[in-house]
Amino acid sequence: MSSRPPSSYRTLASFSRIKLLYFLQQRGTMTIGDLAEASGLHHNTTREHLHRLINDGFVTCEPEERAVKGRPRMLYSAAAGVDHREGSIRVAKVEAAERRGGLVRRMLPVTVAIDSPLQRQLDALDDHLDQTGFDARIDADGHHLRLHECPYSEMVKEHPEVCRVHLGLLQGILQQTGGPLTAEALHPLDEPDTCTVDLRRSDEGAECEEAEGFDEPNELESVPADLRAIIIHGVFRL
Repeated sequence: MSSRPPSSYRTLASFSRIKLLYFLQQRGTMTIGDLAEASGLHHNTTREHLHRLINDGFVTCEPEERAVKGRPRMLYSAAAGVDHREGSIRVAKVEAAERRGGLVRRMLPVTVAIDSPLQRQLDALDDHLDQTGFDARIDADGHHLRLHECPYSEMVKEHPEVCRVHLGLLQGILQQTGGPLTAEALHPLDEPDTCTVDLRRSDEGAECEEAEGFDEPNELESVPADLRAIIIHGVFRL
């Protein structure tokens, strides 16, 4: 097995790419020229970084709509909202995360599994954090995500905007996957070596209604609490 860090981690380990993502998240759609001027990078360097961000699904690119003849400019945006286009990297990532989460749960000592939008969101969230180098756990109340041993901590010391970029990425993943979870805020180092993301649920308790193998939501209460946490939080609770 290769010990090389995942592609997403390597992509976000570059402050130049983080900086481009930051401008796109804050300012919206921009051209190569806009981004090169804002970041102070050469046009060719900017283009190379953007291609890397596009290949990992963090940035999208579309030709400018023009009413006149001529080659249209390319417009770049931070990946956000929902993208269901054929060949979408973001769709492929969500599907891969769901497959990996399903494989892990099949090895767990439980007889039921929850197939719900919430579970798919948690799979995608867990996969992203693993690929970008974070050690993460969701609190038992389901409202807080704890990020430990941030691999970008040295970068954050000089560039606190890095945290805003990562929050934007988490928000985009939850939007793309579709479900009740949203990421509301990120609190850097509110505990020693730990950052906290506030999560909000729009359908508290709804996942119980979709538990396979139970006719009534309250029947899930017969499952021990620690196993319910595993079922609900997927690989987060391993």
